[in-house]
Amino acid sequence: MQRDTKNVHWVVRMNRRNRTWCGLLLFGTMVSHLVTKETGALTWVLLVAQYFAYPQLVYLYARRASRPMRAEMNNLLLDGFCFGVWAAVLGFPIWITFIFLVTVTVNMTVFRGKPGFVQAIAAMTAGALVAIVAGGFHFSPETGWPATILSILTISIYVLVVADSAYHRAVSLHEAREQIRANEQALMHKLEQISALEAQLREQANRDPLTGLFNRRFFDATLEREIARCKRDGHSLSVVMIDVDHFKKINDTYGHQAGDEVLRLLGSILGEGVRASDVVCRFGGEEFLVLLPSMGTQAAQERAEQWRIAFSTTSVLLSRDKIGATFSAGIATYPDNCPQPEALVECADASLYCAKKEGRNRIVVSGDNVAVPT
Repeated sequence: MQRDTKNVHWVVRMNRRNRTWCGLLLFGTMVSHLVTKETGALTWVLLVAQYFAYPQLVYLYARRASRPMRAEMNNLLLDGFCFGVWAAVLGFPIWITFIFLVTVTVNMTVFRGKPGFVQAIAAMTAGALVAIVAGGFHFSPETGWPATILSILTISIYVLVVADSAYHRAVSLHEAREQIRANEQALMHKLEQISALEAQLREQANRDPLTGLFNRRFFDATLEREIARCKRDGHSLSVVMIDVDHFKKINDTYGHQAGDEVLRLLGSILGEGVRASDVVCRFGGEEFLVLLPSMGTQAAQERAEQWRIAFSTTSVLLSRDKIGATFSAGIATYPDNCPQPEALVECADASLYCAKKEGRNRIVVSGDNVAVPT
């Protein structure tokens, strides 16, 4: 089964074209030279075979080879050998021999550099020696005007064809590089989009969808880091646990939408009143937790009192209803009133329970008649 021509190695296709069209010009040049000589029938037959059958045979060989490029390099060496034979048979006419030499050496040098040039000279020399051994040596360097003019035309067209092939190959390489560069830029853009999406997903995974505050998972991970830091540096660490008072009654009276708006309001007040190092999260339901690194009990209590007053004096407007709410809070600080930083949330929860028990809408600090976990 034959291959599709488009799948044939580009070097094989290019050299087939060059052998075919430049070979026709060279055929005409050699004919114009041979008609002035006494030429036997065998020479004419071999000349026709060289320029009409040979290019197709070597093309088929390279096209079907398992390693087309290596096969084509062998074909170029065979070209040199054949040209060496013809040069010796013709008596080394200067213009025709010059064409042989230029075409063979240029072709090999293009693909193999200086070693290719040496190999081309060697192949052509070998062909000439074989012809000399077989038929003897004779030297007839002159060519008539028709052969000389055709020789100049042939070598000029050959150089033009080689230059044009090199130009189009350079253009193709440039376009390929530009396409690769464009693909790389598109890939980088996609990677940036993926990276941004991953960051967004991580952020969403750490956020409470209702209030936009951090969620409990993020709080737990941050608390572990802050505990390790306060132990290492000897800094204070405070936790404020907040619970909206009578939240079930708000939902039952005004509906869950009203309850959601109350939670959003509290989340907004807490989020606006913290430092960059503080962490505010919705712990679950109507409970909120605020982590305050490097803050002692008094400062934490003052901050919580500001939040309590702001929340209790701000209402939520829903349709015609003006809904107000309060919250209770418990504060625990390591090492002021909580002996173990791992127990901060538990201490704050115990303080919150006392605040609820004492009448709500107030703040209770751990240690103020509160059982402290040990």
